[in-house]
Amino acid sequence: MRGHPKFKYKEKVKFQWQEDVKEGTVYIIDKYGTFDDPSDVSYDIMSIMDDGRECLYKHVTEKLVSKL
Repeated sequence: MRGHPKFKYKEKVKFQWQEDVKEGTVYIIDKYGTFDDPSDVSYDIMSIMDDGRECLYKHVTEKLVSKL
């Protein structure tokens, strides 16, 4: 729900990204809505790729995120 994020900064989460489920750490919280849904919180989530590089997934809506 807008303004009331479920997850906190640096919390470990899993999230849906296209057809994949990924794991990462909450990096940024946008608690006042997303581009597609102004009533939903979104997160930027830092994840480690298979080759060890970091990747920042931006604007992941809260409905696609869950506790790890």
